[in-house]
Amino acid sequence: MIDDLELVGLDGWINSNPLSVIDLIGSGRVVLLDFWTYTCVNCVRTFPYLSAWHETYREHGLTVIGVHSPEFEFEKLPLNVQRAVERYGLTYAVALDGNKETWERYGNRFWPSKYLIGAGGEVVFRHFGEGGYDETESVIRAELEAVGNDLSGVARSSVAEPRRSEAAHTVTRELYGGYKNNYLSDGLYAGQDVYYETPDVAVEYTDDGTRRRGQFYLDGVWTNSLNAVVTANRSDTDSAYFAFDFFATSVNSVLGSSQPDSAGAGQDNHEVVVELDGRSLSPDEAGADIEWDSEGNSVLQIGETRLYQIVALPEFGNHELKLTTNSEGLAVYTITFGIFESGP
Repeated sequence: MIDDLELVGLDGWINSNPLSVIDLIGSGRVVLLDFWTYTCVNCVRTFPYLSAWHETYREHGLTVIGVHSPEFEFEKLPLNVQRAVERYGLTYAVALDGNKETWERYGNRFWPSKYLIGAGGEVVFRHFGEGGYDETESVIRAELEAVGNDLSGVARSSVAEPRRSEAAHTVTRELYGGYKNNYLSDGLYAGQDVYYETPDVAVEYTDDGTRRRGQFYLDGVWTNSLNAVVTANRSDTDSAYFAFDFFATSVNSVLGSSQPDSAGAGQDNHEVVVELDGRSLSPDEAGADIEWDSEGNSVLQIGETRLYQIVALPEFGNHELKLTTNSEGLAVYTITFGIFESGP
């Protein structure tokens, strides 16, 4: 029933006054809901398509609504979502589903997830994850035409799908720093046994050079907290690192402060030195957030807790990445990987 598809429990809106699915459908519009969260790299990869559909069809009966349903506590802060909307240039309506009440109403379980609601008040199409862009646009056009919109002079959107690297035969799984996921049966993202012995306690790790696929390794003093592993350096001269092997073209990480303030930023900035196979990144290997210091080291300057693009290799391959810092309170939430020729 249409009542079951209404958006509920929202904290506010970005780019729009409050919208009602019931009112939109009643006025003959077709509604595309996209459940997303701003640290999800899979969601980021879908933004060009959502923006293109919004621009192409908004005057022809389509309303795109991004339903922001957070994974982490810091993603609940409206200011953080506003920053992300601006950073990614999103202009369609965004509903803030901070307590995930709309997420639960739809029985959703994945980021990103798309639900197309036709003028009859029913979900006529669902798609979970990336891809399926041509199919999704075809259904959008069919629903718009079914309610009387003439699209004969409206060309399909022209966003080119990212090309998978020809050499990509696999990809490293997403890594989670916090014990919420590491203690699951399919977890074990941390490669050192000491990680699992005592949660929420600062532990000194020694990296012996062991590397197993799909796991990370620590050196220095770290605390394994619920959603992140956090540096617990005892002095400014202490250093700690987070290292792993990977198969991919791109590496991205959700990084920030373990105690973000009320404005969504970290209480301190953190500098992270990034090494690929024991050396600094070159410009043609660096992700969008990499900088270089006066000594030529490739570094990340971490302020806001968000997704950082670290590595963007010209070719798929197997490498080691090491993130080193002497900063206390740096939180590593997730590491994600890509296999495309360009992009995160």
